[in-house]
Amino acid sequence: MSWQRWVFRFLDTCFFRDAAPFHAGEGGYIRVKSIFPPFITTLQGAIRTSLALEQKWHPGETEKWPEELGGPDDLGNLRLRGPYLLYQDEPCFPAPLLLLGKEGTYIRLVPGAPVECDLGTVRLPVPAREPEGAKLLNGVYLTREGLGQVLEGGVPSQNTLKRREDFYVDEIRVGLERSDESRTAKEGHLYNIIHVRPKRETALAVYVSGIPPAWRVKDQLAVPLGGEGRLAAVQVMSGNPSEILPPAPSLVAGKGGKIRFTVILVTPGWYGERESLQKVISQGPPGIPGRCLAACIGKVLQAGGWDMLNRQPRSLMPFLPSGSLWFFEADEQKTAQVAALHGQCIGPKGDYGFGQIIIGRWEEK
Repeated sequence: MSWQRWVFRFLDTCFFRDAAPFHAGEGGYIRVKSIFPPFITTLQGAIRTSLALEQKWHPGETEKWPEELGGPDDLGNLRLRGPYLLYQDEPCFPAPLLLLGKEGTYIRLVPGAPVECDLGTVRLPVPAREPEGAKLLNGVYLTREGLGQVLEGGVPSQNTLKRREDFYVDEIRVGLERSDESRTAKEGHLYNIIHVRPKRETALAVYVSGIPPAWRVKDQLAVPLGGEGRLAAVQVMSGNPSEILPPAPSLVAGKGGKIRFTVILVTPGWYGERESLQKVISQGPPGIPGRCLAACIGKVLQAGGWDMLNRQPRSLMPFLPSGSLWFFEADEQKTAQVAALHGQCIGPKGDYGFGQIIIGRWEEK
């Protein structure tokens, strides 16, 4: 399968709206924040629109839309991976939620002893040693090297960590709606939003496959992206998504002749609505061999998108955030099957790049 690497660099601030409505709450002064990086649902629209324009399609011409690019609810021949956050062209990933840290000291969570709770008899994650005030690494990213150290069963070295402020800064914007008739401000239409200004070293990478070989794609593009259509420069080159991920560790059978491994999300995971999502949270993504012992799951995200055909927002869908993970154990003969899952996208939206997982290892003490 032939892949292209599309790298997005922002020329201005950007705004990718979260799920909070502008009219949330009663009274008060509500701020609507931008999420960053955006979901692939936003970037796939920019990619498919750019490809369609190169094939002489024009907005509004539904009958001339290339069938190779699919429709409102499918990608056609395309397959996507990402987006991946880049710093100075090096990939960075949200810190897996099994990590705790304080002042440069990091420890891992591991499945604890069985306990009774509202979920039944389960093994909850516990620190591998006394945490001494350590807490979750919110807003922390790991370089490819640092993530590889975690996959090998260790903790990241200090020089492999990046923080949110290394990638972008927030900019508060205040605006109002003006009446076309009176050319004055409308009553009650003041809004407050928070834009993101990515730093010069920051970019996003998306890998695209399935583009017909006969199509000639420009290697330099400028596309409107996100709210207000702020411009981003796009560089298109050859590449493969396997190059951006750290390698999978060697899994060796331990106590009881079992291999013990973690399944970590590097892109948000979509697994259906509430009932299906609850099953995945407690049992792990579908198709993983072995038995799920415990999980570290981040706060569920809500994301929608824009339906260009019907010119309306899409319904919100629940996603598990990147960095969420599950602890598994399996029989030794499943080793090759587990290793083959490294870098795969698991779930009904895998073609879009949702639910991409990597395999790590952990040890039962």
